[in-house]
Formats: sequence, C-alpha cells, structure tokens
Amino acid sequence: PGSENWRGAVMPKLSVVCITYNHERYIRQCLDGFVMQKTDFEFEILVHDDASGDGTAAIIREYERKYPGVFRCVYEKERQWGKKDILRDIMFPLVRGEYVALCEGDDYWTDPLKLQKQADFLDINSGCSICFHPVRVMWENGEYADSVFPDGKLLAKVGRLNFPALLKRNFIQTNSVVYRWRFKNESLSLIPRRIMPGDWFLHLLHAQCGEIGFLPEVMGVYRKHPGGVWNGAGKNPDWFCRMVLPCIRFYQEKERTFGISETKNIKKMVWTAFFAAVLNGDDVLREMLKEMFPELEQPWKRRWKNILDYAVLTFRSKFAGKAVRECLYLWKWNAAGTGENRKNALENKTEQPPQGM
Repeated sequence: PGSENWRGAVMPKLSVVCITYNHERYIRQCLDGFVMQKTDFEFEILVHDDASGDGTAAIIREYERKYPGVFRCVYEKERQWGKKDILRDIMFPLVRGEYVALCEGDDYWTDPLKLQKQADFLDINSGCSICFHPVRVMWENGEYADSVFPDGKLLAKVGRLNFPALLKRNFIQTNSVVYRWRFKNESLSLIPRRIMPGDWFLHLLHAQCGEIGFLPEVMGVYRKHPGGVWNGAGKNPDWFCRMVLPCIRFYQEKERTFGISETKNIKKMVWTAFFAAVLNGDDVLREMLKEMFPELEQPWKRRWKNILDYAVLTFRSKFAGKAVRECLYLWKWNAAGTGENRKNALENKTEQPPQGM
C-alpha cells in the first residue's frame, strides 16, 4: 500500500465510505484507489456490500484480509435498498474520522495524494467544511466522449462556490468530496431518509457550516454505465417511474430544511413522472401521484404544456413512435373528463394508431 500508516488506529483522522452492489467488474479498481493513498495520517475504509449477486463481496473480503485493521466492512445477506437508508442508518454511524471521503464502488480515484491534499487543505483552512475537485466522466459504452466535471465553463457560470450557489445546482461530484464531518458532534437525524440525490443534500448540510474549498486537479473518475443508478436520468420513462418518489422527497426536504421554494421543480418532476407512468402502464404509481398531488386532476386544457414536456421526454428517450401514440391517448383520456367517460377511455387504450406511426 501507498501509506506507511496502516495500523488501524482507534481514532483515524479520515474515514472513507464506500457503498457497492453488483460491482464485480469495477470494485477492484475502486479499492486499489483507496489503498494506494499516501498519507501522513491514518485512515479507515468502510465498505458496505448490499447482498451483491456476483463476486463483489469476495473481492472486498480479499482486501479486508490483506489490510487488517484498515477495512471495516458490512456484508448484507438480504438487500437493504429501499428498506433502510444505507448511508445514514448503517454506514455513517460507523464513522470515526474527523474528515469523511465518499466513493461508490463503480467509481475510483486516480491520484495517490488525493486524501493528503484534501486533508491538508482542510487543516489549513479551518473555515472550510468541504473540499472537492474535478473528476473525469467516463462513458463505458462510448455514447459520449470523456469529459471533466465540473469544467471551466460550468464553474464560470456558477461563480462563487458557496452555499447559495450549491442550493441552485450541484457542482460537486460524490467521489471528489472530503467533508469536515458535521456529524461527529451533531445528530444523523438531520439527514433525510430515502431521498435522491442524497449526496447533494449531504453537500448542502456541510456547506451550511462553512466555506467550500476547490482543488483544480482531476483526481478521480466517475463512471457512467448501464447499471448505474443515474443511468437514463432525465430522459428515460423507466427511470422516472423508479426514482420519482425519492426525487420528490429530496425537493420537499430541501424546502423544509433550507427554507427555499422548490415548487417549480416538484411540479415538473410530478408531471413528468405522471405521464411516464401512463407510458409504462404503471397504474399504481399514477394513482399514488394523484393522491399526493390533487392538481393532477385539474381541467385537461391546463395540461397541454405538461403533455408537450412529456412528449419531449419520450422523444429524447428514443420512444418517438410510442410517444405519439401515448400523447394521442392522453388527449383522449384528458378530454374524457372524469368518471365513467375516463374509465372507458382507459379501457380503450388499445385503440391507438398502428405501430410504426
């Protein structure tokens, strides 16, 4: 290993937290990025495997045996996703460090001095509660060329890197961040359960307590691949159906915790998810959204903007023909009004233009 300090101190200076699931193809590269770190302080590596069905757990155990006292791992026998908040309820209570770094099992670090540089920065700049850096975004399927996030253009648009700017948009990639751990002295109950994106909320909670520090070197890789949680985000109806409720909770908690209005984002998310549920035939989600947001029953003439937004979503997701058919169906469903007419419209959904339209 790169570090000379691998004795497993009772109170390490920094805790690395990693969650993983079915990352057999990636986890070794991720763990290598941890153990290659060269530091003049001790750190611990906390890894959670959520009952992976491939060889992920076996690889983690290999590293745990090789570096005793450094790795502290949790191996689930049953998946906890959707049952518990894995970070808040399972991993964060294990943290012993003054500083915390995050990296999921399908991402990795490339600079062996990353942790040393960020810890040094936080040591020197006592008013900073966050230190982050750019990462290389790598598209595994080659759909897009590799890029850097955040790049100079985005940073120029954001302006000063502070709490108000972070409220507007997330410019901090998860595997780039090191926190001055707020929850060493405060309750983890400040972190809402089952929200997405949870990392953005965690950034905000720490940015409340101090300044945001930025190191310009690219020191990690964020991997985009078909199995990633955010694959299809913003353009795939399936993704909206799976992720809408945690995303809505995120905006609601953002309003409650930070005292800002997220009405526009919530409305956009709700409407897009509603029509994605119609597209996917997810009647349970559709009815659940209608119960949560009665405005979904508003007069059909007011819905046209939302229908057009939905059409854009489905066209972007390469479901153009289906988008046209579904929008025609939605027009029929909305125009039917309520009650028996709408029920008949739903039952006659199969009476649509032929395939290939």
